[in-house]
Amino acid sequence: MKKTTIKTKPALLPLIAVLISMVSQSCTKFFELLPEDAVDESQMYRHVYDADAAVIGIYGKLPELARQYLVWNELRGDLMDVTMNSDHHLVQINNHQVQPDNPYANPRDFYEVILNCNDALANFAAMRKDGRLMESEFVTRYSDIGMLRTWLYLQLGIHFGTVPYVTQPVDRPTHVTDPSLFPKLPFERLLDSLITFAESLPFQEEYPAGTTLLTTVDGYNTRKIFVMKSLVLADLHLWKGNYRTAATHYRKVMEKGGEYTNLDDFYGTYRLTYVAFLTGENWINIFSAPFGERVSNYENIWMMPYDRNFEPENPFIPLFANQGAGRYLLRPSEFIMQYWDEQMRGLTPFDLRGRTRSYVMNGGQPVVNKHIATYHAADPFQTTGKWILYRAGAVHLRFAEAANRDGYQKLAYALLNGGIMFTYDPTPGINGRDVTDIMNTLHYPAPYDFDARMGDFPRFRSDWHRNTGIRGRAGLSHSLIAPADSARFFDMTNPDPYLREVVEGHGLTLYMEEKLLAEGALELAFEGYRWPDLLRIALRREKEAPGTGGQLLKQWMDAKFERSGQTLAVDLSNPQHWYLPFNWH
Repeated sequence: MKKTTIKTKPALLPLIAVLISMVSQSCTKFFELLPEDAVDESQMYRHVYDADAAVIGIYGKLPELARQYLVWNELRGDLMDVTMNSDHHLVQINNHQVQPDNPYANPRDFYEVILNCNDALANFAAMRKDGRLMESEFVTRYSDIGMLRTWLYLQLGIHFGTVPYVTQPVDRPTHVTDPSLFPKLPFERLLDSLITFAESLPFQEEYPAGTTLLTTVDGYNTRKIFVMKSLVLADLHLWKGNYRTAATHYRKVMEKGGEYTNLDDFYGTYRLTYVAFLTGENWINIFSAPFGERVSNYENIWMMPYDRNFEPENPFIPLFANQGAGRYLLRPSEFIMQYWDEQMRGLTPFDLRGRTRSYVMNGGQPVVNKHIATYHAADPFQTTGKWILYRAGAVHLRFAEAANRDGYQKLAYALLNGGIMFTYDPTPGINGRDVTDIMNTLHYPAPYDFDARMGDFPRFRSDWHRNTGIRGRAGLSHSLIAPADSARFFDMTNPDPYLREVVEGHGLTLYMEEKLLAEGALELAFEGYRWPDLLRIALRREKEAPGTGGQLLKQWMDAKFERSGQTLAVDLSNPQHWYLPFNWH
């Protein structure tokens, strides 16, 4: 009889064991029946509570991928570097000279979760067919696991380029690498397949209220652990170059606050407002606040908790900490530390998101702080933390990237800098005005039509009036447009003052794209966005003009190595060097 591999360690997440016991007593009995690591599927998929157990079991394996995820997405980029403690495998990743036996380049762990997804999807379909799952129970759980699998495949495509696309249960994991069963798909074809599948999923929303999977256990809101489908769809279309479709999905996420009746929640959720972050002083709360803390929830969209009492252990402490249980394997690059220091707050240098927040100096060594902000060597057993897979800052930057490519450069500029209200106000700071026809982009088509009006004659407190932009929230000076473009770009006497590509040419688009890429380094460093952002724009440029993508990628990566007194031996101007070797071991 076919077996499925669901590990049965004591609660892969603190909420898993408690949640399953809350969902149904039969689920508790289900886990008691498990013989070590496997169970007959005939004993598993009997009713909705067993389906819930399968969903939670799959998500319980996701935190085990965090270490590899960050090594791929950050060490391969320009913002993270190795230390004297790093082994040769990490050095290979850093230097883009990966050997076949490198454990960090092994895709097997990602495929293990994918294969569990495939088993669950097949069994959910069988349960619906014979009445063990109602239609409403089926579409929600099937779509959730289907979108999670899609996200996992997107990660594999980004880093390996060409991968086997396995969508059905297999008898043995090694069948994944059998080309007669599963030929490898190049990244472009993989994106097409992922978009087709993701858009075909029968339920595109989050789990609805009342679903047995939604609850709060010990401060952990389970809603936050499930992938948000709109984000995956948005990313897929951004990679594919379907910019308006991507922006439409990002906008849907950006306006999740509309689901709340509390005004602070309504205005603050995912809209990048000044609440608690006006000067950048409290920006670290995004990462240090407890899992369920209210203001950090305005920013954090998808995250997984680590708890000191349950497996898996927090992987970030050994990676980054240089005291206590830390092994100090990775550190901030010299490039990003200097880049933060070069930013300006008016006439004052220094980006508050850098030193003492994104990283700290500890014992004379720079230490990545975002992932271990609550860890202290004096209490080495307090390892509780969280892995933030997606947050609002990234959504706004990627929406701006799509808007810029779709011709709405000024809107991209607004979201990058001081926000919509400020950018679309010809006379900011003057009170007592009629703001009916300013502070908004309602003359733009959806999804670029924002209303940020705030005034009293007549009274406006529109949905986006608290938006303050990426740099505005950090208290930074604006990232200025090149002088040659600035006069026309800020011509507020023009009733429709945004610039379109057809007017300004391709130059402004590329210029804004690089400004957004630069801001992504400052805002999102060490979180897992960097290599995908570099690669996506390099691939886009390479399609438009061969050689330009490689030039851009080489420029950013050379800055990392030059500022640390080294040289990158691999020529990243060659697209063949942009991916890891696919070595299953």
